[in-house]
Amino acid sequence: MHDKQFMRETLLEGAQAFQAGKLGRRGFLALCGMAGFASASVLAGRAEAAAGEIVMWNWGGQSEECHTSAIGNAFTAETGMPLKFDTSGPLQGKIREMVDSGNVTADVCDGDLFDAVALGKTGHLEPIDYSVVDKTKTIDGYALEFGVSIILYGYAFMYDTQAYPDGPPTSWVDFFDTERFPGTRSLYKWANGSLEAALMADGVEKDQLYPLDLDRALAKIKSIKDNTIYWGSGAEAQQMIVNGEVSMGMVWQNRGRSIETDTEGRYKLVNNGAIAMPGAYIVPKGNPGGPAVMKFIATAQSVPAQLDLFACLGMTPTNSEAIAAMAESDQPYSITSEQNFPNVVLNDPNWWGENTDTAVNAFLEAIS
Repeated sequence: MHDKQFMRETLLEGAQAFQAGKLGRRGFLALCGMAGFASASVLAGRAEAAAGEIVMWNWGGQSEECHTSAIGNAFTAETGMPLKFDTSGPLQGKIREMVDSGNVTADVCDGDLFDAVALGKTGHLEPIDYSVVDKTKTIDGYALEFGVSIILYGYAFMYDTQAYPDGPPTSWVDFFDTERFPGTRSLYKWANGSLEAALMADGVEKDQLYPLDLDRALAKIKSIKDNTIYWGSGAEAQQMIVNGEVSMGMVWQNRGRSIETDTEGRYKLVNNGAIAMPGAYIVPKGNPGGPAVMKFIATAQSVPAQLDLFACLGMTPTNSEAIAAMAESDQPYSITSEQNFPNVVLNDPNWWGENTDTAVNAFLEAIS
C-alpha cells in the first residue's frame, strides 16, 4: 500500500514537472512505465494536451473575444498553441484554492497587480520570466516579481452637463462638494478608487496619497453618504448614468467614450485625478502550460496587441510605443495619453496587496 501510494505521488509530481516544462516527454513516459499504473497513459495525455495550449482565466464577456483577436490569434500563429478561457473570474481566494488543491487548470490570470503582491507572497504564483517578458514595455514600477501590468484601467467620473449649466465640476473636490454641485453621486462599493478620490477631495496631493489614511478617507466618504449610491460592476455604473440616476458618477475610465455616445454628449468624462489601476497578468503556481505562458505575456506587450485591446475594450496600453502610436481622437480616453497622464494617480499595488481586506471591510462598514 505504501509503495503504491509512493509511486502514485511520484507519478503526480512527474506530471506536474512535465506540465511545467521541467521534465522532458521521454523522461515522463519512462516514469509512467516504471510506475506501472493503468492511468499513466491518461495522465501523460493530459499533461501533453495541457502543455499544448494556454488557458486564460478572466471575467468573460467581450474580454474573451478581445483577448482572442488582440493576442490569441498572433500567439497561436507563432506557436501553434491555441488560447482557451475560463471565464469564472480569477478571484484571489479561487486562485489560492486551485493551487492548494494541486489541480491547476489555468496558465494566466487576468487580474490586478495587487493580486501579484498578495498571492506571490503566499507562494501561489510563478515568478515572471523577464528574460522573455520585457520590463521596459510597461509603466515604471509595474513589472513586479510575480506579475506584470499589460493594460491600465482606471476610476474617473462623469457629470451631467444639464445639471451644472453654470460651470462643470472639474475635480474630486467638486465631486464631493454637494452644496456647490447638488445631486446624487455614485461610487465603487469595493473601495478601490473611492478611497483615493476621497483623500484628493480632502486636500491630499496625488503624489502623497500612499500609504492611504483610511480614517480620513472614510470620514470624507461618510460626509456625502446621504447623496451617494454604490455600484459593484462596470455595467451597473454605466446604467446609473445612462438612466439618469446620478448627476455625477464614478466609472471605469474605459467606459467613458461609450457613455458619452450613449447619452449623446449629455454626460462628460473628467480625467483630472483619475486613478490608474494596473491590470496585470499573473501565473498560478504549477500552471499546466509551463514556460510557454511567458511567450503569451510577451505577445500581449506588443504594439498591435496593446492597440487592439484598447480598440476592443478601451483598456489603456502600458507599452510606451503603443501609447505613442494611438490616434489623436483616442487621446482623451486613454489614461496614459500625453494630455491625461500628468494629471492621474498611479495606484500603488504594494499598498493594496498588503491592505485590501482591511480597506474593503472598513469601507463596507462605513457605507452600510
